[in-house]
Amino acid sequence: MKVTIDGKKIEVEGKRTILEVAREKGIYIPSLCDHPRLTPFGGCRLCIVEIKEKGGYPPSCSTYVENGMEIKTRTPRLQNLRKEILELILSEHPNACLICSEKENCDEYKSTIRKVGEVTGCVLCSNNGRCELQDVVETLKIDKVRFPSVYRNLEVKKGDPFFDRDYNLCILCGRCVRVCQELRGAAAVSFIYRGSQAVVGTVLDLPLLESGCQFCGACVDVCPTGSLAERGIRYEDLPDERAKTICPFCSMGCELEIDLKKQKILSSKPSDEGAVNQGQACVRGRFLIKDVVHSPRRILMPLIRLNKELEEVSWEEALDFVAQKLKKFKGKNIALIASPHISCEENFLLRKFASEELKTENVDSSYRFSPLPRIDEMARENGFELNLNFEFKDISKAKTLFLTGEDIPKSHPIMWLEVLKAVQQGAKLIVASPTELSLNRYSSLWLQIKPGTEFYLFSFLSKLFFHEEQETKNPGIEGFDSFKDSLGEFDLSRVFEMTGITREELDEAFVLLREAEDAAFLFGTGLTQHPWGTQNVAALWNLALQAQAKIFPLGLENNLRGVSEIGHNSSDKGLNFNQILQAASSGELKALYLAGPVPYLKKANLEFLVIQDSFVNENFELADAVLPASTFAETDGTFINGEGRLQRFKRVIDPLGDAKPDWWIISQLARRMGSIGFPFKNPSEITKQMIKVIPGFSNISYADLEKGHKVFAQKKMKKEKSFLPVRHIDLNHNKSKKYPFLMILEYSLDYYRSLALSQENKGLKAIRDSRWIKVSPEDTEKLNLEQGERIVVESSSGKFKGFVKIDKSLPKGVLGASFLLSEDSEFSVNGLIPSVFQELHSLGMIPVKIKREK
Repeated sequence: MKVTIDGKKIEVEGKRTILEVAREKGIYIPSLCDHPRLTPFGGCRLCIVEIKEKGGYPPSCSTYVENGMEIKTRTPRLQNLRKEILELILSEHPNACLICSEKENCDEYKSTIRKVGEVTGCVLCSNNGRCELQDVVETLKIDKVRFPSVYRNLEVKKGDPFFDRDYNLCILCGRCVRVCQELRGAAAVSFIYRGSQAVVGTVLDLPLLESGCQFCGACVDVCPTGSLAERGIRYEDLPDERAKTICPFCSMGCELEIDLKKQKILSSKPSDEGAVNQGQACVRGRFLIKDVVHSPRRILMPLIRLNKELEEVSWEEALDFVAQKLKKFKGKNIALIASPHISCEENFLLRKFASEELKTENVDSSYRFSPLPRIDEMARENGFELNLNFEFKDISKAKTLFLTGEDIPKSHPIMWLEVLKAVQQGAKLIVASPTELSLNRYSSLWLQIKPGTEFYLFSFLSKLFFHEEQETKNPGIEGFDSFKDSLGEFDLSRVFEMTGITREELDEAFVLLREAEDAAFLFGTGLTQHPWGTQNVAALWNLALQAQAKIFPLGLENNLRGVSEIGHNSSDKGLNFNQILQAASSGELKALYLAGPVPYLKKANLEFLVIQDSFVNENFELADAVLPASTFAETDGTFINGEGRLQRFKRVIDPLGDAKPDWWIISQLARRMGSIGFPFKNPSEITKQMIKVIPGFSNISYADLEKGHKVFAQKKMKKEKSFLPVRHIDLNHNKSKKYPFLMILEYSLDYYRSLALSQENKGLKAIRDSRWIKVSPEDTEKLNLEQGERIVVESSSGKFKGFVKIDKSLPKGVLGASFLLSEDSEFSVNGLIPSVFQELHSLGMIPVKIKREK
């Protein structure tokens, strides 16, 4: 269709608002309530326009273009109306600085007077210089306000983490309310009262901590004034530089914009151009980057043990010391632990170093915790491979979604946005979980199964497919008959006994799956962390084949997929993560090179321990050498996110202190050990070698990677689809009189390398402390426990300490705790596990008892 705006003829395709078309063509129309990612609101009325042959002054943000429209945006009448509207807005907003005739002359003094409890002018506001209201006032040339000024004198809300809420500065644009409801699905804030008393707030004026807030910062990012102010930059100057990077905290791979001042990180915000996150972030990426990179726990100098004490030395001394020591250990008596937080290039070099210099196959990482090795194990055992590449936006296209093993608004917030989008478009959401999840209010069906019974749930659903004669939906797929026979032992009359759900609930779930045109299964570590995790995945795989559904394993750490792709090119004959730790304890290993996080090695019996890390941790007391590694912000490289997407990231700041990138440390160390195979001068040279030798990188164009084009890891597919026979499993997690509670352990992503994020940042600690022990209200009352009280949890194998967190989502008799690799030993659930050194897949559920700490 064709329209005319201010005499300019424009071709328009699709359903577009006048404001969208004008912005696209560089025609400025002022607006304060509209936002590109939100539905039209028409609240501020500043974007009014004139349309030929139509009366009134419609808002351009909510008026859609029609063929032949003739639109005017800057007539004298429109400008006068806009000025009057803006003056009315300013009458309830501190406006002295906005209309001051001397405002251009006080810039040099602004930063010195911002440390006040209440904002009454621009010079006192942390949003000064980046305020949309300032921009509109400047554009419309407002130099006076003809209406009486009203200061609402509302209390400034400072009790919640990360940002303050000063609704005295609020212009009621509704952006924060809408982004919280429409994009994030939290609905933590809303408009309360009406008319002149209207204000944004929470239900019963509760703190955000008690209102379902995710602290993603989306409301802060869309606020056009300083009403929502990030506390961390409240007293900082405006940045002098901005750089982009990839968030290192989870497998989503969100693109962030980092604001800098004199090479110091001020804050991080989601990039609007981010292919994955599209202007959204989570609490970690939005508020924790600065605290992690500039943590007081950073290691900034090399250390070696001299006279029984770790002492600071130069890099030359440290590298020579480590190289000479490592020459004594080869093959089976040495091992290396890598990190899923470092780049593909650095993981590649660590494996190359282990193979060529240490002559050992004992290389692994915390990759073992994720769903990926379970899928690999299942596929290898049955002679096929899976193409795990997908795009997160594919999830929003599903008509039925089945979620199990993760509370994704907390663990994978950006993926949750795609699930929410699907639900908003009419998709049905099925949730299978023993505890109530934060997303349950959006579900069509919540299957409150007994802990650990997912295998039986999937198998019973598969049997219902056979009862409905659905065999014809699966033509030509191998293993069909043996799979059908293996389900013969599953008696549908025992559904409630085996899973805890009724036959009616099972039938309802089956109908939703059977009738789904496009179904998707999403699963996380809650499904795979049990000893029978591979059987769980096999049962889910069979059900997905029957329902003709896609499966989406939820990744964990940011470069876990990269670790997987690089590991596929290595031998699997060496010790795995669990076996390495066990061998370190038994004395079978003589030396250990730690470039990734592990639990406290108190019982380790080693002759030589090297730690290559960015942060101080408990294992320092055992280390013979410590090599300070830079963080993601101080180096270049690539990550592979949960989609299989390769993401190039670049250095944001220079390395702090004397820290060096991991690739540099390994290259220098290898040279000192006599190698000529590590001539790398930068990560790009390593990337090019990886393309030559790593199958997953083989079809990648380095030029496309450099240009930021969409690039995915490659998979050569063998036989892809096959039904798998299932076998009965013994859940073996019964409670007893001595251990009357069942503890569910949740793998926590709230860490970076060896830094526990909730212990580093008070805000995150208030939201979800890794040291909380979650207890149901019924059990709290029965045991006479109080919120925050310090308790001890004991199993037949050990104990650990924590703090009571009353959690209404837990059923009676069930406790919850976080498993964090980098947690201090006193508060680590490692103490509960039969042996972290034996089988870390047994993290699922443990019979325990609790008592007060003496």
